[in-house]
Amino acid sequence: MTAGPVRWIVTNWRLKLLSLTLAIGLLGGVATAENPPTIGSVPVKVLYDMGPGTDVVVVDPTTTVQVPVAGFRNDVERYEQSTAGVTVDLHGARPGKRQVYQARPRLDVAGLTFRQASIPVTLNIESLVTRQLDIEVRAKNKAAGIAVVADRTYATCGNANDHCQVSVTGPDSVVNSLKAYVDYDVPITTASTGSSPNQPIKFEDASRPIDLNRMPQTIPQIKWTPEVVTVLVTTQGGMQTKSVPVSVRVQGTQPCGYAIAGVDPSPNQVTITGPAEAVGKITSAPTEPVSLGGLTTGQRLTRNIVPGPGVTADPPAVTVSVSMYQAFSCAPPAPQPGATVAPTATPTPTPKPSVSPTP
Repeated sequence: MTAGPVRWIVTNWRLKLLSLTLAIGLLGGVATAENPPTIGSVPVKVLYDMGPGTDVVVVDPTTTVQVPVAGFRNDVERYEQSTAGVTVDLHGARPGKRQVYQARPRLDVAGLTFRQASIPVTLNIESLVTRQLDIEVRAKNKAAGIAVVADRTYATCGNANDHCQVSVTGPDSVVNSLKAYVDYDVPITTASTGSSPNQPIKFEDASRPIDLNRMPQTIPQIKWTPEVVTVLVTTQGGMQTKSVPVSVRVQGTQPCGYAIAGVDPSPNQVTITGPAEAVGKITSAPTEPVSLGGLTTGQRLTRNIVPGPGVTADPPAVTVSVSMYQAFSCAPPAPQPGATVAPTATPTPTPKPSVSPTP
């Protein structure tokens, strides 16, 4: 007679085996429904292995490829969202157009099978070069008649006496055709010399602006230094305004014995405005002449400012205060009563030589 535990196992064993099979199948079905097997292609990122000290650059590289995979859905999604992707080995790469390289999936993704060992990628590879570019300063906001003085307008990297250059590293097809410039948009209404720090360097290719941070895409990325400069701008022409002292013009001479104590304009400075070339040469604003002839007392006179052709003054006229005083008397002294006036000596005539009679 079969023992108890063994008898329980063998009794109706077919029915019990069927139940176990159904349970295992049901458990597997539930697990598969939550994480079903997947066969297909997923887009992943491309990693380019350039190696240290590379002298080439990839222009407009392929950034994603489709990789055929098989595995459970969770593993496929984890691979798609990871940074693993595929790797392109560019060690020893040489410049050339439309070169085909193999992108190989990383093999350390657990639970995933790659249905293709490598994916072909077509690349354009160029030489990596460095160029020193001059920086043009473009004054965009000038008033009419204002001109830039070229030899006194430039970008500097710190030393105001040195012209700055920008060093650009990138593909030769891009760098060799670049031009560097700065847009100086500070309003310029008069002839002046000014500076502006932290001006960003911009670039153009064939007269078209180009943003090197966005286009073209390269690996490694295009780099340049410095990124900002200080701009010095000198302009000429146009109108100029400045303050200058008033200079009083005098003419004639004061009467005998009188001296000038002072000739003082009020105000003693005026603001002049006119063509920059004319205003730049003016160091003082002259008045209409003040005549000293016949003046024996102080006077307050109004005189117009005469700065020169095409130049105006504000205010247009000033008050000139002339101070006089008598330093000494020029009249002969009057004779005192009872005084004896010495007779005026009569000059002795010069004797004429005698004329001898003719025999």
